[in-house]
Amino acid sequence: MTMFEKLTQGVYTIAEMSANHAGKLENALEIVRAAKEAGADCLKIQTYTADTLTLDCDNEYFRIEGGLWDGYTLHDLYKEAYTPWEWHGPIQAECRKVGLDFLSTPFDATAVDFLEELGVEFYKIASFELVDIPLIEYTASKGKPMVISCGLGSPEDIGEALVACRRMGNEQVILLKCCSEYPANWADMNLAVIPEMQARFGVPIGLSDHSMGSLAAVVAVSMGACVVEKHFCLSRAIKNPDSAFSMEPEEFCQLVRYTQAARQIRGQGGYRLTPSETSSLAFRKSIFVSKPIVKGQPFTANCVRVVRPGYGLRPSFWNEVLEATAARDLLPGQPLHLGDIEEKSLFLPRLKNLDFESERLLFRGIRLEDSADISRWRSDEAIIRWFKNPHKVTLSGQEQWFGRYTEDATRLDFMVEEKASGQNIGVVGLQSIDYGIGNGEIAYLIGEKQSQNKGYATEAVMRLEKLAKEILLLRRLVCTVHPQNLPSLRLAERLGYAQIEAGDFLTFEKSLGSKK
Repeated sequence: MTMFEKLTQGVYTIAEMSANHAGKLENALEIVRAAKEAGADCLKIQTYTADTLTLDCDNEYFRIEGGLWDGYTLHDLYKEAYTPWEWHGPIQAECRKVGLDFLSTPFDATAVDFLEELGVEFYKIASFELVDIPLIEYTASKGKPMVISCGLGSPEDIGEALVACRRMGNEQVILLKCCSEYPANWADMNLAVIPEMQARFGVPIGLSDHSMGSLAAVVAVSMGACVVEKHFCLSRAIKNPDSAFSMEPEEFCQLVRYTQAARQIRGQGGYRLTPSETSSLAFRKSIFVSKPIVKGQPFTANCVRVVRPGYGLRPSFWNEVLEATAARDLLPGQPLHLGDIEEKSLFLPRLKNLDFESERLLFRGIRLEDSADISRWRSDEAIIRWFKNPHKVTLSGQEQWFGRYTEDATRLDFMVEEKASGQNIGVVGLQSIDYGIGNGEIAYLIGEKQSQNKGYATEAVMRLEKLAKEILLLRRLVCTVHPQNLPSLRLAERLGYAQIEAGDFLTFEKSLGSKK
């Protein structure tokens, strides 16, 4: 795993030492060990001297008024807070010893050169240096991941810093939302901008957090932050310029636990069910027989009901059921299936025009106007060579077939559209459907070449299986595959289909596990 992947594939926590060593190397080394014990992924320091960062001047421009550092000149503050450069090696060595990543914030080109000699794996740019484009360019030119704090930054400032990195050929950038107050008030943090930053700038987003406690970090992670930076100290009783807004080890340990939990709770998006949720589908409502019914008897509200559990037809089909008659004798307590209904044509308009989706794909019932796409795909020799019927399909032939398809209760076909592009890319469907015994045959065609080899076929088949099980209440699916069609053979294996017949074509089957 690269350093950039490590930074962006979860919640990466950075313990910022800053001035919390209080001028003692032994404190700095103890902070490294305490950060590791608290669960941090990384220990960060800052690489500057008072003279590399500002001028030794005591006029009104360099004097701080108000806040934690009231009365300091900038030079005096940085002289007290800096980490001596001769300490960097021992601190880095202690990080390696305990298994922590080591990071520093350079404030000028000499600091970058020094850190390069140490072999750092990535760099941090501080909020106040967001506008130092020469520094950003020089640091980015080293080709290592760049973590850039955006406190005080306008969209234009942030965009300019990103352009500077990209100008040096460096695309490995993570931006940190930051409120440059010490400590930061919750009302001023505006973490709602995190998703907007991600959408606007197209890079991973994290949080540089100067507030007290873990709450802001948890909120940030729940909004998509992948990096959390927090000032870290042994104890706020060890006074120094940063101690008042730094976290003690026990607090940092809690932050790690809570942000990891927030990342789990946030999940990956989408509407996938967990295995436990899937097992609970049975407790949803469906249509059941409530009184004895004989073949040919009309269904009424007196003999069928919408009740728990969920093994029968969905309640959304209630009106169609009340227009139909029984195809066979039925007993109370039986779930009602399409195989129990004589007039399946009543359900075809709904079934053939179903709309649904998966993570990357949209599905809808095929239409007459889709004939041009389908006939084009069905005339591609690279595709149809694997079909049982490898003959090319003309546009007129497809249009004639569609007229018969609309009345065919044994077949359902759906156009597959790529969400990202809005382009129709293929067709997936069920054929030879036997509602009585709950069987069907699954088939797919990904016709657009640029959409092949992206896993779309697997995603489409999995989504169709869900429809077959939950809407049609099928219990068994089969598929036929040409012995030399290796992608389809791998797909069948990947989705748990077992071979049951061999010959010119191989037949596979899969149980959907539904109750009859």
